Amino acid sequence: MSDVQTPATKPVAAPKPPSASVTVLSSAKATVSKSKLRPRHVWLIRSFFLLVALPTAAAIFYLCVVAENQFSSRVSFSIRSEQIQNPLDALSSLGQLSTGSSSDASILNEYLRSQKLVEDILVDVDLNAIYSKPEFDPVFAFDAGQPIEDLVTYFHKMNYVTFDAGNGLLDVEAFAFSPQDAQLIATAIMNASGSLVERLSSIAQEDTTRNAQFELERARDRLREARDVLNELRGREQIVDPRVDLESQMGVLTALQNQLATAQIEYDLLHSSTQETDPRLASGKRRIEVIEHRISEERNKVGQNILNDNSSLATVIGDFESLMADREFAEKAYIAAAATYDAALSEARRKSRYLAAHVPPTLAQSSQYPNRLLWALTVFGGCLLLWSIATLTVYAMLDRR
Repeated sequence: MSDVQTPATKPVAAPKPPSASVTVLSSAKATVSKSKLRPRHVWLIRSFFLLVALPTAAAIFYLCVVAENQFSSRVSFSIRSEQIQNPLDALSSLGQLSTGSSSDASILNEYLRSQKLVEDILVDVDLNAIYSKPEFDPVFAFDAGQPIEDLVTYFHKMNYVTFDAGNGLLDVEAFAFSPQDAQLIATAIMNASGSLVERLSSIAQEDTTRNAQFELERARDRLREARDVLNELRGREQIVDPRVDLESQMGVLTALQNQLATAQIEYDLLHSSTQETDPRLASGKRRIEVIEHRISEERNKVGQNILNDNSSLATVIGDFESLMADREFAEKAYIAAAATYDAALSEARRKSRYLAAHVPPTLAQSSQYPNRLLWALTVFGGCLLLWSIATLTVYAMLDRR
């Protein structure tokens, strides 16, 4: 028997495992075969088309085909007031300065945002006809049959006002469907603002001069009354100036007293050099008595009733001097009131306000509005946001089931 033995049959080789690539491909095919388009996916696509794509396309069509071009006109102005200083002042080398008033600018800013501005502009400009020129533009055009409140709302949408409170500058940008109409509206706004500034200046002048004018009229009435009372006294006593009569009376008394002194001296000299039986002594004594009697009568005239026996000369003089003092005081008060009134008028004229337009109403050469790209992106973004919120809400409700 041989040592080498051969097997009766050959061994069978073990089967090889499948490769990794074949496994992955089979699993992908199984996944694809299992996934399919579900109804909610269809509704999601439809909702995106209805809520985002369709409104955006409609907005683009409206903006590009239906919407009318808009033109703008810009005007900028401020309120200035003249401040004319005294040229004799050493610090006023500039002579004349022009400054603005922030409070007046704030008032003008409120006026530009009010219904009163629209009413004032309607006097000269037909805003209804200007804003309703597009035949069919329900979004940007205005319906001429609407009330004044709707016109005011639309007017402020078509006119933008910018106010710089720091320096009192006001900037207005007016929009219309033609460059001429935009410039016309901007000009009307500037004219209405100028009229308001003139009214403010007139009111300020009236406030400045009202009190001074009242004091002047009162001083004039007081002076007139003092003169009337003084003239009444003169007419009643039939005397122009009793002080003149008193001076005349005192002159007579002075002369009589001088004569009396002279007569007494002569009498004393004659008495010392002659006898008692000298007839010149009796004549001198008689002369002295007559002069003394006359002096007494003249003095009594000052205190006795004169003319129509209504009052004495002393009383008349007292009343006259009192009335003269009242008249002089009234005259001085009237002069001071007149000077104050003139100063108030000068101050009112010196602080007159006026509207200074540093940028006059411009005339547009091309249409810059409406901004179609911006409006289209705004519509698209808004619709996309609403669609996203609605989609997330619906999916959250479905996941809870």
